[in-house]
Amino acid sequence: MYKNSSMHLLAACVLLSLAGQEVLGARILGLFPVAIKSHLTVTSPLMHALAKKGHDVTMFVPFNTGFNASNYREISWNAVPMTNQMNVLDFARVNILLKPFGFYFMGMSTTEAILETPEAKALWESDEKFDVIVTELFVNDALLAYVHKFKCPVVLISTFGTSSTINSIFGNPAPWSYVPSEFLSFSDRMTFAQRLQNTLVYIYGELVRKFFYIPRQQALVEKYLSGPDEKIPPLDEILRSADFILINSHPAFSTPRSYMPNMKNVAGMHLKPAKPLSVDLQRYFDSSKNGVILFSLGSAMKSVHIPEKPLRALKGAFQRLPYDVLWKWENDTMTNKPTNVRIGKWLPQNDILTHPNLKLFLTHGGISSMMETVYHGVPIVGIPILGDQQRNLICAREKGFSEMMELMEMTEDEIYDNIMKVASDPKYRENVKKVSAYWKDEMNNPLDEAVHWVEYVVRHGGGKHLKSVATEQSFVQYFLLDVGFTIMVLLILGFILIRAACRLLVCRRSSPEKSSKKDQLVTRKAQKKTN
Repeated sequence: MYKNSSMHLLAACVLLSLAGQEVLGARILGLFPVAIKSHLTVTSPLMHALAKKGHDVTMFVPFNTGFNASNYREISWNAVPMTNQMNVLDFARVNILLKPFGFYFMGMSTTEAILETPEAKALWESDEKFDVIVTELFVNDALLAYVHKFKCPVVLISTFGTSSTINSIFGNPAPWSYVPSEFLSFSDRMTFAQRLQNTLVYIYGELVRKFFYIPRQQALVEKYLSGPDEKIPPLDEILRSADFILINSHPAFSTPRSYMPNMKNVAGMHLKPAKPLSVDLQRYFDSSKNGVILFSLGSAMKSVHIPEKPLRALKGAFQRLPYDVLWKWENDTMTNKPTNVRIGKWLPQNDILTHPNLKLFLTHGGISSMMETVYHGVPIVGIPILGDQQRNLICAREKGFSEMMELMEMTEDEIYDNIMKVASDPKYRENVKKVSAYWKDEMNNPLDEAVHWVEYVVRHGGGKHLKSVATEQSFVQYFLLDVGFTIMVLLILGFILIRAACRLLVCRRSSPEKSSKKDQLVTRKAQKKTN
């Protein structure tokens, strides 16, 4: 009898424990409209992991991800990659005053293209119910109208770190003195001139966003989604209702900064265990006499589009190297290919980075590539193209495991010298292994952590209890401008009163002296009349 009671009690405890830890069968909508494959590489593993845990997952995506499960479906509209729709190099060379406009114009055009698709319209008109929406925030604010439509909590994902917009949404302190704007490539150790520029760029960027970008995204909502029976609230209002954000960043690739409780770093959630190389590639690496250099510019910039001058410099420098070079090249052939160069349209980058005969990684510095190379402890030489790449590489250089060059300005000698320097000096590999060690020491399986926080939001019907009251304050209240103004007025009034009091005291002290002198003068006049 006692044995059976104990078993029943144990079973009840287990069930209660599981009930407190899991959300069974939540309906989850993933909105990932950004037509950039590297972004989807970061976000899709989270949705796949949620499906594997038994949740009913719907993914709204520009490309098929290749994942299949009975409780998982993809709504795909087969988009043209965003980077195919623009000249990457021209976009990268835009000056700081035009950069926000270029960024926002790109976002507006791609967002409108999404809203025009039959798939987006069908989702909007559906009567489906969801327990939570998970979506990437990347110049696609009009799609936040779906949060209002389905009236459920929302978890945002940032694939590149924080921004002024994200900090504003969550009331996160980000002092301009050491947190650089997303439009600048400064480190946290800024000079006076850089801090001045950073402040002006922050203010300028916010003005452009508020008065140029958001009204146009709101206009897209009115054009495609609003109706006589459906009035969509202002997008900024929907944004500020966001419950949580998962951030693809970490001090290993960025600079230390503060985060609110509803902002969590999940850098590395896309990382997968390395798989064995193909027989051909394994033989290639094993047989390389002095080692191999891996060269890839990622998915945004194709190597076949490198302008003639830097392309010639790269080939000349590679020809002089004592190493073999494995180059991600999107054609079957290469004119004047150096004898020590092997080309491939696609390369298993994560798997290659684990081979001990790899000397270094020549990379564009995209955040996913940075995470893979740091995780595997491989030093780098960087050639940033656009976005956050230059900032990532500056951070890597300051941590001592990278050198950096400008694509349009690098020379054959500079390429050769930087590769030889990083490949031959052990300090670069030692430094990247140090960074890798402290990152891994903090990692508690970032994918599991991301899954946990999505489930947390579902369990608690949102995350409003984690939000700072700063999100409810106006600009004047947050920066204490009203308090500062009041203190200034009080100081001025105090100064005026003290000054007036001092004048009064001086007048009172001087009046008896004046009376005495006047009496003396009257007496003298009287004496003269008597005489």
